[in-house]
Amino acid sequence: MPLGPSLPPRLVVFDVDGTLHDAFGWWPRVLRRGLAAFAAERGFAVELPDDGAACAVIGKRDAEVWSPFLPPEHRALWPELRAAVVPLECEELRGGIDWLYPGMRSLLLRLREAGVATAIASNCRRLYFSAVCEGLGLAYLTDWQFCLDSEGVVDKTTMVAAALRAAGTRSAVVVGDREADREAALAHGLPFVWRRSPYCALAADAVWGGSPGELLSMLGVRPPRTGPGPE
Repeated sequence: MPLGPSLPPRLVVFDVDGTLHDAFGWWPRVLRRGLAAFAAERGFAVELPDDGAACAVIGKRDAEVWSPFLPPEHRALWPELRAAVVPLECEELRGGIDWLYPGMRSLLLRLREAGVATAIASNCRRLYFSAVCEGLGLAYLTDWQFCLDSEGVVDKTTMVAAALRAAGTRSAVVVGDREADREAALAHGLPFVWRRSPYCALAADAVWGGSPGELLSMLGVRPPRTGPGPE
């Protein structure tokens, strides 16, 4: 379903983890490894999360991501846990495996070819974000990249504001899978496309199941003759 009469937009702002990037495919394994080592070093016991519990925090930020995996009496240690696990995350993201969802590279390149600028906005910090941008090629594939450590940014809403300023337009669509993405779109009066997820259900102007051709159609961009597919 198209998003309105003024299509294609001049800008699409994408969330990253769970939207373009299949963080669900590797994060639980890396989290369990890092959490077990951290708890052993600190001398306390932890219950290692199953895949569902680990994936449920993807897309959240700071303490919301890390503290649920620590015992209540040790939850103040979440910054130290993050510091222990982030290097493992970066190792995974720079390890040569393409963790983007199938077709995402072709999708982003097709948008560029059609004259639609793209930005990514992620509720993460600079070290992890650099590994995502460089290890997965998103620095090349998108025009602007924003995280919680970007200048003038405090949340998804200010990331979208920064993207609009950078693109010099109000003709934009936000695509994401979490409430923060929806809130950012609403704050700026922009259409919101929910990337369907098993971990939350959001009201949206359109729902995207993950097919590149489906999203291109929603955005009013003609797919390539053969259509973007798995790379």
